[in-house]
Order: sequence, then C-alpha cells, then structure tokens
Amino acid sequence: MAEPKRILIVDDEQLARQRVTRYVRQFSPEFEIEEAESGIRAVEMINSFRPEVVFLDVEMPGLNGLEVLQQFEERPFHVIFQTAYDQFAIRAFEEHACDYLLKPFTAERLHQALARALGRVAGEERLRALEAQLARREGAQAYLRKLTVKQGSRLRVVMDEEIFCFVSRDHYTCVYFENGPAGIVEGICDLSLTRLADRLDPEDFRQLHRNNIVRASTIVGLSRSPQGEVSVELSNGMKLPVSRSNQREAKELVKGGRMKDEG
Repeated sequence: MAEPKRILIVDDEQLARQRVTRYVRQFSPEFEIEEAESGIRAVEMINSFRPEVVFLDVEMPGLNGLEVLQQFEERPFHVIFQTAYDQFAIRAFEEHACDYLLKPFTAERLHQALARALGRVAGEERLRALEAQLARREGAQAYLRKLTVKQGSRLRVVMDEEIFCFVSRDHYTCVYFENGPAGIVEGICDLSLTRLADRLDPEDFRQLHRNNIVRASTIVGLSRSPQGEVSVELSNGMKLPVSRSNQREAKELVKGGRMKDEG
C-alpha cells in the first residue's frame, strides 16, 4: 500500500492554517499534514518532513513565500501559493502555470488546486520564471537577499549585507557573517557555491576561486605568497585564495590594485 501524501501548510495566521488543514482533510483524511507558522519554520519543516505538496502563503514577516523557496538547491515538491496579491501577480501565477489560491478561497477551489498539484511533476522551471517576473515588477532581479543559516541545531535568517564570504569545505557551504557584539561567526547553508553564484547579486558578490565567493565590499587587500599563490584579505581578517584566471578581477576590486608580497 502506498504511503500517505505529506502536506505542509505554511501561513503566519493560525486560523488560516486551520482552515486549509480542514479543507485538505475533506479532500482526503489519509494525508499526513504538518503546519509551519513562519518562513523560517517552513524551511526547517521542508528539510525534515519532506512534503510532496506545500501550501505556501506569499506574504509573511521574516521570510516571505518566495524567499522560502530561494533557500533550496532543488525544489522537488509541488507548491500551491496562497495570496491576497493584486491582479498583476495573479496573471504571473497563471502565465507560469503555478497553482495559487486567492484569499479568501473555498474548499472546492482548494480541492481543484490540490488535485492539479498531485497530478503533475513538480515545476522547478515554472517557479523560477514566476520569481523572476514578480521581481521585475519591483524593478529588480530576483536575487537572494535573505539566507537561512544553520548554527548547530538553530536556524536563523541572515541578510546578504551581513555576509563576508562563502567557503566550500568537506561538501558543506560555510557562511561567515557579522553578528553584532559576537563578532564574526560561522554557519552552514544548504546551497552550493554554484547555486549561490546564480542567485546572488553579481554587483555585490564575486566568485574568485572554485571554493569561495566573497562580498566585494569586504575585500581590503591582496597578497602573494613566496610560492606565487594569490589571496584576498577581507575586513574580518580572513584570507581566501584567488584562482589564476580571477587575479585581474581581484586586483580591480582592491583600491589601487596593489599586491603585498609575503615572506
């Protein structure tokens, strides 16, 4: 016998979550259902619960629905957006064949969206096209501005302007960011450097080596070892290698373009 479908309901309003849960139970009492009251909790639940369908509120404090989706390397789950957006956004949902529920919605309307979601392959390309179109309305690209970072068992949201660099180590992506009085701290994110390079604003972040991405404004110097290896020095004291093909770009990012020889 097939395992029951796993459904995650994400909304910052408790009554809204309860309503969706009730409607989903009417569709099938056999579904396994979990709820998340915030965007950051949604990220945790998607990682641990592994839902096949996510009912995702678009407008939430902290991480909104689209920012939740940006936290994942791949998104092998169906998304049904819940929104009170205007007609521009509704047309965008329809154009990219993304399921949505316009608040307030009926049980019948939810059942229609759920039936469609269960009957199709998860649409990663549709979601990316939708993100890009909604971002264009604001006159901006859909760059990653908020990132969920793990510190032990804790998950927190870090703004892009707080980040100094990303470093790939032992199949993990380490994030170094400023944390007020605690100084510079380290966390781990689920996105690979390849995915981060695609999603971060190239005006702010540069990949100068296959194992790192740095925020350009944090680079304070450039040095060369006796062996000829070039590194950038960051304002947090870290030194990161620069590949040969990126040395010219690194020099342009350092004021004056000067390189300090070590040894």
